[in-house]
Amino acid sequence: MAQVKRNRRDSIPLIGAHSHSHSDHVAGDSQFRGRPDTTLVGLTVEATQQFFGIDRWPDGIGQVDLGARVIDVFPIPDHNKLSLAYYDRQTGILFTGDTLYPGQMYVDDFPALVKSAARLVDFTRGRIVTHLLGCHIEQTATPYLDYPIGSMYQPDEHSLELGRGALLELDAALRGMDQPHRVALRDFTVWPVDAKAWQELEAIEKVTLEKQRQTMWGQPR
Repeated sequence: MAQVKRNRRDSIPLIGAHSHSHSDHVAGDSQFRGRPDTTLVGLTVEATQQFFGIDRWPDGIGQVDLGARVIDVFPIPDHNKLSLAYYDRQTGILFTGDTLYPGQMYVDDFPALVKSAARLVDFTRGRIVTHLLGCHIEQTATPYLDYPIGSMYQPDEHSLELGRGALLELDAALRGMDQPHRVALRDFTVWPVDAKAWQELEAIEKVTLEKQRQTMWGQPR
């Protein structure tokens, strides 16, 4: 309300847009439907293209103008067919969703990741990039050491922000692979997955959750 009064407006419009369409990112959408002055970007390629003005998928670039503040938006499908990157021209922050973050990056479409990484490198060339911000932290502050999938307690975790060097490292690693395989880099792990791999990960997650439920209350805060 203070911002509304300060800007002498009756309300401030809200846009609900996502990095991709997985349930852990869109589960809260229902609380915004029907809210005044609120727009939820549809979770389809067509709706996303139309809202941001992306003429070609996945090679085009769109924008959203927040009022003298432009955000560039472009597709980076790999983790999810609707994955998007957002670049804030004012702060130099590049939001990379679940495509690049400090942790275990599960890749459903490996050829798409190769192209998306190259697209991110091309986009950032010649632009100021202060931070890359993904959507998760699954890495410890110790290089090459991540947390097991399902972890609820993560002491001494990695900071969320990464530098452009991490993007260049990802791109170089992907270009050097003859076949998709798991590779651990300093601040993240590239982990191609299929149906069998997801079953194995779900089993590990179940064990991790149970162990941490049994011990979490006795752990130091």
